[in-house]
Amino acid sequence: MKAAVLKNWLDLELCDIPVPVPGENEALIKVIRAGVCGSDITVYRGKHMTATVPTVLSHEILGRIESLPENYDGPFSVGQRVLMNPIISCGECSACRRGIPWVCENLKLLGIHVDGGFAEYTKVAVDKLVSVGDDFPDEVAILGEPFAVGQHVMVNSKVQPGDKIYISGGATVGLYIALFAKEAGAERVIISEINEPRRQFVESMGIETINPMQTDAMDLMREVTGGGGFDIVYDTSGAASCVLQMPDLCRCGGKMLSLGLSGDAYQFIIGKVSFKEITLIGNRLYSQEDFEQGVRFVEKNWKRLRLDRMVTDRLGLSEIDKAFEMMLSGKNICKIIIDPEK
Repeated sequence: MKAAVLKNWLDLELCDIPVPVPGENEALIKVIRAGVCGSDITVYRGKHMTATVPTVLSHEILGRIESLPENYDGPFSVGQRVLMNPIISCGECSACRRGIPWVCENLKLLGIHVDGGFAEYTKVAVDKLVSVGDDFPDEVAILGEPFAVGQHVMVNSKVQPGDKIYISGGATVGLYIALFAKEAGAERVIISEINEPRRQFVESMGIETINPMQTDAMDLMREVTGGGGFDIVYDTSGAASCVLQMPDLCRCGGKMLSLGLSGDAYQFIIGKVSFKEITLIGNRLYSQEDFEQGVRFVEKNWKRLRLDRMVTDRLGLSEIDKAFEMMLSGKNICKIIIDPEK
């Protein structure tokens, strides 16, 4: 089968590799669509802290069940369309025993440590599958995994009605956090985005924006909050300047969430967090419940929120180099999806 294999950092090649052989309790999946995520770029650049090579990238996978384990008698059937939770946890470490397997000490992920979705076929444990309704279009259903991250962010940050929220970065991650926050009743949700076409797209989705090259974030904070600071500050950009500014923008007793997965080091002044008693929250993945709720959120609300517009670029597997070039240069407006049959 055809697959995009990351052979080494910065070395992504379209190759012929064997169709994966499912193990016990695994399903073989024919990939329908695979999403390109910012974390794929982090892995590609060799900046992810735990990724391994060679690997078939992509953890955002929509597919159709090709085969199920022998004597399987569960809810899924061959031919059914499904999304898949890419988390592979050990079930034995202290994190798993504490009920937080999404930060398993031995965590593996489809598309980062184990072959993922930039291929014609992949395999996954049956208990990681989530069904997709028949009237849920492929190009919207593929957003289920990113929205699972958004669901987990909401669980962690506990947005309250009336909150004033600031988000650095208006790519897919920042946009779905903003959409969730508005649905949760936040009073003001503002995305800072330096890429002007992307900023305009985010605004067209009904989200308030600024271009930080034109509007100073601290001036905005003083205007919106009277100088007290935002209730919650999220960074989805990973840019050092945005990360370092987070405590300045956050109110006393507020919350800061970083969604960056890079191993880059910053000269962060932790005293700013201590002096304001800010809660600093990490966010990595999601529970199975979060995953299912994220998928159902998209399924229920995609028409009302016009979520289909988030898929702005559709490319074939043969164009994977173009997809990565677009992500690296910032030419993508929002979500790029890959069709492995093209």
